[in-house]
Amino acid sequence: MSILMKQILLFSLLPISLLSLLLLFRLPNHHHHIQHDPFSPLSNPFPPPPKIAYFISGTNNDGPRIFRLLQATYHPRNYYLLHLDRFASDKQRDQLARMVTSVQIFVVGGNVNVIEKSNPVNEEGSSPLALNLHAAAILLRWRKDWDWFVNLAASDYPLIPQDDFLHILSFLPRELNFIEHETNITMKDYQRIMEVIVDPRLYLQSAGRMFMGDRKRSMPNAFRFFTGSPHVILSHKLVEFVVLGWESFPRTLLLYFTNTRYSHKSYFQTLAGNSEFSHTVINSNLRFTNVDAPSAEDHQSKRPMDFKRMLGSGAAFAGNFPVDDPIMDIIDSVLLNRGKGMVAPGAWCLGRTWGGRVSCSEWGDINILRPGPAAKRFEILLLNIIGSTSFRSSLVDQ
Repeated sequence: MSILMKQILLFSLLPISLLSLLLLFRLPNHHHHIQHDPFSPLSNPFPPPPKIAYFISGTNNDGPRIFRLLQATYHPRNYYLLHLDRFASDKQRDQLARMVTSVQIFVVGGNVNVIEKSNPVNEEGSSPLALNLHAAAILLRWRKDWDWFVNLAASDYPLIPQDDFLHILSFLPRELNFIEHETNITMKDYQRIMEVIVDPRLYLQSAGRMFMGDRKRSMPNAFRFFTGSPHVILSHKLVEFVVLGWESFPRTLLLYFTNTRYSHKSYFQTLAGNSEFSHTVINSNLRFTNVDAPSAEDHQSKRPMDFKRMLGSGAAFAGNFPVDDPIMDIIDSVLLNRGKGMVAPGAWCLGRTWGGRVSCSEWGDINILRPGPAAKRFEILLLNIIGSTSFRSSLVDQ
């Protein structure tokens, strides 16, 4: 059911203060070199915004959540790959595909694709890593002009409109990788590194149970082990390095992590930390983490405070939202300006207004971004992350 997208170039007008982001990097970046027409008063002196390749995955009964997340993050410049794992039925996959094709802008844009064949996933094993690598390979084959790969779960949700997100990222070198990682490995981490596990969902159609070997292996000495969040924002070049494997290291590392518990929380961290990409890593995945998640008893009373913290964080995404969490409606209303059942509007959106919300039933000038207050909050977050030694990647010094 694949529908290909016409090439779109999108330019943004950025505040000059964002130029300070570029001064913090010494990475060569040819994407920011633009030829200007001295006789054209309308020429744009700023770099074009990037294209994001989103991979959104879920499990049984997650189709509506994935579709809502698609609507909340949609922009005709990006690419979207959707997946329901084997715990979901074929009927649910068909329903998700029909929901996508029922929206005219998705069909016209041709930038949304649903993986027809399900993949089995065991969160504790190595099959989640295999799923992410599979998705990255599909996105590389589908389109080659995207800049960053972003993996999202059905329980995630954006905290920033895409106009603001692309607007700010246009000032960053495309070589950067946002990978949250830990250098201090705990005893629990050491234990799972030495354990040898077999995840049968890598090679069986049925959902077999994971089992552990009766012997433990030694700690690796050919590379240093890192761990962190499974949610990453990877550059196109790093994804090519992993999938195309022009060096043997990604394949060697993959053989090791195939038999490692929770490998999707360590593979990209370890790969970047032991390769040429160590200088490109920012120790953050631009997500809001709620360390004081409310319990079931006080769930409703603490949610407004959570929203204020989300808003103040300047983060691009947050996760672990319960199904139909009321705070997502607040995010839609206050941050995304998204009406129920509608795509989050951007400058490309025109159409009728329903209850103060733009329906995006018609397309305007897709060469324009119209960022709002969220762009400034996101800019401040990036400046703090990049300027703080506590958030800089510690991989370089290893």
